[in-house]
Amino acid sequence: MVRQVLRAMAWTAVAVVLAGCQDEPEAIQTGAGVPRQVGPTTELVAMARPPIADVPVPTGFELEAGRSRSVAEHGVRWVDHSYLGTSSRYAVSRFYRRQMPVNRWELVSDRFRQGTVYLDFRRDTETCRIVIGDGTWLKGTRIQATILPSGQSPAEARHAQPPEN
Repeated sequence: MVRQVLRAMAWTAVAVVLAGCQDEPEAIQTGAGVPRQVGPTTELVAMARPPIADVPVPTGFELEAGRSRSVAEHGVRWVDHSYLGTSSRYAVSRFYRRQMPVNRWELVSDRFRQGTVYLDFRRDTETCRIVIGDGTWLKGTRIQATILPSGQSPAEARHAQPPEN
């Protein structure tokens, strides 16, 4: 009899521990004093070997080779890469705000306009713009990563072509 009670208590303890490990939404108070359910935030992870070593890319995003190009000459590089994936643009924005400083990029502006996120970074002699917006119907988020020599704006870069190989 004692053995059955101990076994039942052990199973109850295991069930309580496992129930506590689930990612259940949490109720928080809003400004109006009304509780609201908030789920856990899943942070994106950087791929192990991104195409550009010092610009992280979230795991699950794939390079769009037909929309991407890069040139490096005489210590100067121009990069214009496009990636498609399924993570939300807000998760991708958090990813870049967290990961770019790890690669010594400093965030200089963070804008959201008409559903598109624009993040501008700078480092040494380069600037990097990350644009996060609509992708395709299968992969709903596109990341556009552009690296330019400092002093050249993304608008100028659209009109200027990098040197051909």
